[in-house]
Amino acid sequence: MKRTQLYIEEDIFQTLQEISHEQMVSISELVRKAIRKVYLKERPADADVILKKAAGIWKDRKDIPSIDEYVREMRRDTRRERFGIK
Repeated sequence: MKRTQLYIEEDIFQTLQEISHEQMVSISELVRKAIRKVYLKERPADADVILKKAAGIWKDRKDIPSIDEYVREMRRDTRRERFGIK
């Protein structure tokens, strides 16, 4: 690991300091994580597992309409109604 020095604005430092205390990690670790996420586009190791578990999570819900009906309604042409044409 290489050592480096950063100059950052006071408000950014304060935010990093607060998050550092909340998560109980160093500011350096927060910066490393942010760099990995933004510039290296790293995803959590279990990202695929999480996505697969989330797929279909609402499929059995009865309190929301089906997505097909929703999309059909959103795509419905309403120009005639809006202009009062029958």
